[in-house]
Amino acid sequence: MRSTQLIVNLKSIRNNIDELKKCLGTNINIMPIVKSFGYGSHLNSCPEILNEFDYVGVAYLDEAIQLRNNGYKNNILILYPLSKDEFELSKKYDFILNGSNIFDLTDNHTQVKVHTEIETGMGRTGLQLIDIDDYIENLKKNNNICIDGIFTHLSTNSDKDFSLKQINLFEQAVKKFNDNKIYPKNIHVCSSGGLKYYQDYLYNMVRIGLLIYGYYPNDSLKSEIKLEPSMILKTNISFLKSIEQGQTVGYNKNFVSKRKTIVATIPFGFGDGLLTLETGEPYVIINSCKAKIIGICMDNMMIDVTDIPNVELGQDVYIWDNDKLTIEQLGIWCNDICNYEVISSISERVPRVLKR
Repeated sequence: MRSTQLIVNLKSIRNNIDELKKCLGTNINIMPIVKSFGYGSHLNSCPEILNEFDYVGVAYLDEAIQLRNNGYKNNILILYPLSKDEFELSKKYDFILNGSNIFDLTDNHTQVKVHTEIETGMGRTGLQLIDIDDYIENLKKNNNICIDGIFTHLSTNSDKDFSLKQINLFEQAVKKFNDNKIYPKNIHVCSSGGLKYYQDYLYNMVRIGLLIYGYYPNDSLKSEIKLEPSMILKTNISFLKSIEQGQTVGYNKNFVSKRKTIVATIPFGFGDGLLTLETGEPYVIINSCKAKIIGICMDNMMIDVTDIPNVELGQDVYIWDNDKLTIEQLGIWCNDICNYEVISSISERVPRVLKR
């Protein structure tokens, strides 16, 4: 196993789930979202946690198959529409499908359970309001399709007026179904980012990704829910050397030493994630001190440790530790990306260590 490791604290994830349940109460079901290997955490390989939930959401068919093979026994919703070939493969499994294109796929004989997505402003997938009447007419002709749920996705949390317009469109769609005596069991609009702003529109289910892992989509939730960050990215020093004034480090002479400098090399590079660190003066944590990054390659970073005491070969180095260096700070250095983009960007060649 490589010295570079993404360490995932499952006790922290359990704590976060407990806090979310307290916040939401018993009338709102949580659907954990474990797409992209559980946002990079590999929570999708932990049935002992996920089997506590009636529903779990993934993005694609292969993720659903992997989740089932990992031991999850309950309902798996595939959030994005399938192709014809994927639909044929999905017949082997008891999955819930995105129902917005189901009539392009089904043979009118296959029993299938769906959550129908409504397009309200994300512009990604889902039925437009104008298409719902025809969709309902098709449903009346096909008794093999069960509408287990209906949902949409809010595209922004910062523009409340726009989000309320989305919700209004969604509720018009739900009414059309109800007027035709179709009553989806599960209604869900909000993901992690909507919990604070749209508490009147949580319906009976919410899709929770980022919060389960202990990271906030916005600062407003920090006063509402006490979460524990669950992931730490660490490595160690694999090489130490001293260079003289005027010597260079990195591609394109990225760093030119202005003094005698001690350089530490660590086995983490853009092939492991964090494809760019271009804004500000990025650093890592060594001996609780900030150590400036002076060069990045595919497999390594070079660090200036001249002013850090007691630096040794094999010493722990933290890419983030959730304390002196947060994922949010890394996001700023990576051209201002979001925290969930940071954690999901960590390559699968970095071993995951699940602390139970």
